[in-house]
Amino acid sequence: MPLASHSAVTAIPFFVPTIIVVAVIVVVVWRDRRRHPADEDETMGADSERGPAD
Repeated sequence: MPLASHSAVTAIPFFVPTIIVVAVIVVVVWRDRRRHPADEDETMGADSERGPAD
């Protein structure tokens, strides 16, 4: 097999786990950023309904 001696093919086992870890981190950050505006709206709405604390 002529490609088996190529350095890129032999490096694949080292890069695949790194790509998987980066993909998981990107998904977690993306979900976290999508979730925050809804959480902030709920807390802001509750604070504004109570009125001043004085």
